[in-house]
Parts: sequence; structure tokens; C-alpha cells
Amino acid sequence: MKTTIKREAERIEVRRMILDAARRLFIEGGYANVPIRQIAAAVDYSPAALYRYFKTKDEISAALKEEGFRLLMSRELLPHPPSEASPIERLRHFFWGVYDFAKLYPEYFYLMFLDRSAPRAPRQSPAVRVVREMYAHVGELLEECVEAGDVVPGLDPVTVYNVLVWSVHGIAAGYVCDRLAEGTDPDVLAHAVLDTAIAGVRSGSLAGINTAMRHRSNARAQARRPRRRHLRRGKPARRS
Repeated sequence: MKTTIKREAERIEVRRMILDAARRLFIEGGYANVPIRQIAAAVDYSPAALYRYFKTKDEISAALKEEGFRLLMSRELLPHPPSEASPIERLRHFFWGVYDFAKLYPEYFYLMFLDRSAPRAPRQSPAVRVVREMYAHVGELLEECVEAGDVVPGLDPVTVYNVLVWSVHGIAAGYVCDRLAEGTDPDVLAHAVLDTAIAGVRSGSLAGINTAMRHRSNARAQARRPRRRHLRRGKPARRS
């Protein structure tokens, strides 16, 4: 029994070592430019030995994305807003967590959303299941906002999620890639963008809009060859 437990602990430790090395290499060189043998060399394993933990490089990418989405979910839900916060404030708190996540975990943010050479997570992957959990939570918050009279009824929850999350993503991407104008206070800018987007939701401007895409049969264009990236790491975002 002790031997089994020890082996499992060793397996978890090696798996963690592989994921950490892969994340660093993907950031430095871009996902498309890092062969699996380079990841194996970084942890002093042969490619054949690495296959005992991950069959393909895409499996490593999927595992990192799952971790990232779990971390993102934790930032969107924690720390909890004040118990007396209104539903609209809890909705705001949820999406502020996206920006907070980018500041605390820039490597994950880059791999999940900015490296176009990295594969998308499969529809049935754990990472996508986490995203569905996030959609469901936004739907619950939106219902509370409607009951409180803060938001007009009938809005599509996925559309609200997409509008708010991608509004914040723009600032987060600018911060992570160090592309905001010199002298810009990213926290102030993120507050302003999120408040403006929520004001649009409250005004009813999204009524009748559905952002779901129809299925496209044509394949996506191949990603551009990535270059080495400089990512900023910051303290947790200031909350107002």
C-alpha cells in the first residue's frame, strides 16, 4: 500500500515538473516551436519516458489550459465580494477576476488566449467544462440582476458573458504583453472599461443580440510563427 502511494506521489511530482517546464518553454519560444524532445530534455527525461505521462504535446497543452481555467475560475469567485453587495456588483466582481487572473498568472493567460499556435481545447476537455461552469454561473448572476431590477429580462447569458469577458480581455492582453501606452494605470483603465461595458448591459443594448457563431466548415488559418514574449507579472488588481 505504501509503495503504491509513493509511486502515485512520484508520478504527480514528475507530471508537475513536466508541466512547469513546458509552460516555461512555450512562453519563451512559442508552442509551435517547442518539440516534445525539448520538453523531455528540460526535465532530464527521454522522449519515450515522457510518453508515460503525456502521449502528445497537445496533451500537455490541454493539461496546462485546464489548470489555467481552474485558476481563472478561482480568481473570478474569490475573494468573495461583500455579503451585502448587489447582484450587479457581484457580476462586476466576477469579470474583474479575469483581469486579476492576467496580472497574477500572465504565463497561463498568454498560453490560454494569446498564443495562436497553441491548439484549442477539445470540446469535451476538462478546460471547456470549466468554461461551461463559468457560463452557468453568469446565467445565475444575470437572473439575480433581473430580479433586482438592475438588468432588463431576456438577455442571452452567453452574449453577456462574451461582451463583458472580452472587454476585460483587451486590457489584460495589453498588460500581459506590455503594450499599454506608457504612463497608463492598467487598474484604472480596467475599471473604466468594465464599468462602461456593464453600463451597456444595464441599458438593455444587448437585447435581442446573440453572439453564438454558426458552425464553420473551413479550417482556421494557420497561426503566425510566434516570437519570444516578455510577460509582465503584477500584484493582484486593485478593487474599487
